[in-house]
Amino acid sequence: MKIAAVYCIYNEGEYLEYSVRSLLPAVEKVILCLGTAPYSAYATESIDQFPPDDTGRIVRKLADEFPNQVQVIEGRWADQLAHREMGLKRCLELGMDYHFLVDGDEVYKAEHLRHIRETLSVRPEVGTFIIKCITFWRSFRYAIPAELNSWRPRRLFKITPVRRILGIPFPHRLRFVGANDLNSIGTIHEFPPEEAVYYHFSYARSPARMREKLSTFPHAQEILSGWYERVWKAWPQNRQMENIHPVDPPKFPRAVPWDPADLPEVMRRHPYYGREIIE
Repeated sequence: MKIAAVYCIYNEGEYLEYSVRSLLPAVEKVILCLGTAPYSAYATESIDQFPPDDTGRIVRKLADEFPNQVQVIEGRWADQLAHREMGLKRCLELGMDYHFLVDGDEVYKAEHLRHIRETLSVRPEVGTFIIKCITFWRSFRYAIPAELNSWRPRRLFKITPVRRILGIPFPHRLRFVGANDLNSIGTIHEFPPEEAVYYHFSYARSPARMREKLSTFPHAQEILSGWYERVWKAWPQNRQMENIHPVDPPKFPRAVPWDPADLPEVMRRHPYYGREIIE
């Protein structure tokens, strides 16, 4: 059972190394598809406004440290779907059994990864695995728990290049049919949060990085007018604020206090760990 953790990244210097190090013990390969520019299809401002950060240096350091496990693909992609397809192509070339979709700000606990691998080994009929997340908000001390978040992210996909009909093998065109949805063959299994979640730090960023994310990520055109000032920036003065998601407000009902001791071990070395609010 060979699993490849596949990252499609641009300017993920805040969390990427922590994410990769959390996954390395649980996967056979880490494929880092490093973008050299923001997605041109999504950027609402000049892409020159967001030059590359130190993500390239981090990627090369990891590849040097783990040459047999970490692979790097550098390129420039118009959108997230094209970026995802590049990672899938490398999985097929390497003969991987599972594609593990991971963003550069997602971190896992070792015990959850062990449970995920055990489940894969006893559920070979499953083609897609849903893993919910704890989304951290403005710091490591507040989060939207998995139970409050309606999002059901598809994160693990069985790689099935051939399907059988009446016992006869036919080629199956494995491809992403959405930015986070691969057309794997098989049933869908959702991990209960008590068995496996990932720790999502997309909204635990510095103000400058948050502004960049809002201008370059795939939903940039859908963000509600004034959300950054009205919600994200104003939240520390009104921590009971409700409906705080930038595109679909009820998706994040509220952020609640969180014990940072619950974080994956690797995150306790992060410079944001002791901060009340990331500024």
